[in-house]
Amino acid sequence: MNISERLFETAIQDLNSVEILYNSSHYNLALFQLQQSVEKFVKSFGIKTEIINPKDITRKINHLPHKVFTRLYQNKIEELSKYSGTSLLIPEMIPPHQRGKSNTKEKLENLKDLHSKVNNAELLKIKEIPIEEIEKFIKGAKELEEEPSFNDEKLFVEIKDDFVKTNEHFIEQFKGDENIKKMSEKLISLSDEITKNKVLNHKQNRIQQSKFGYISYVWINLSLITSPHEQSTRYPSTINDDSPNNLYDKNHNVIKHIPELVEMMRKTIEKYKEVYEN
Repeated sequence: MNISERLFETAIQDLNSVEILYNSSHYNLALFQLQQSVEKFVKSFGIKTEIINPKDITRKINHLPHKVFTRLYQNKIEELSKYSGTSLLIPEMIPPHQRGKSNTKEKLENLKDLHSKVNNAELLKIKEIPIEEIEKFIKGAKELEEEPSFNDEKLFVEIKDDFVKTNEHFIEQFKGDENIKKMSEKLISLSDEITKNKVLNHKQNRIQQSKFGYISYVWINLSLITSPHEQSTRYPSTINDDSPNNLYDKNHNVIKHIPELVEMMRKTIEKYKEVYEN
């Protein structure tokens, strides 16, 4: 087992202990173990996808695992920025029906917005998150849990139409080039079979994106919700009379939702394995 796999297994153990501690009324330790579980899952993901190095897990990332996602978004921003201002193809080479359809700039702006929100969220961290915000987060997770549905017939028609028009354009663009004409005509003759594979790949990609969307939503938000409690769930305050036992009881805004949060985490484990292990 490599370090990413060992972290993932340890995170599962931490998550299992959350329920035991919660059911035993050890609420502060249940919240601490939940925080530890989220932190390890995120760091495991960061190492597996090479967003961070193993040495980062105890230094640069430490107990702020949401930084793994700020790095991920920053990497994607830098990659998309390379292409946002320059056409990758000679304009005439782009089939007319595809011109103006590039959404690179829109993706870039969305990523920048997402990066900013996650990056700045640390400034808003508070121990007493309003119950309305936690319930809003849980509701959002339930909405994201549903995988996308598809109209296979409509999808097939759209993808085939795009494929055929693209090859027809190349025949016209390279008029007189018999090799390109033969190749494009051959592809058009096989368009039904090719489209079936394209539809399948499109659906698989959308489903994978949906699963990762759920994972990232839950892990980012739970990182921000639980990380402020990493110390106070274990140590008494040095500036007042607060201690873990009197700070954390079953009426605490986060504690009362622990069963739901654990369930959400278990769903992220399932989706994570489907995305990265299949």
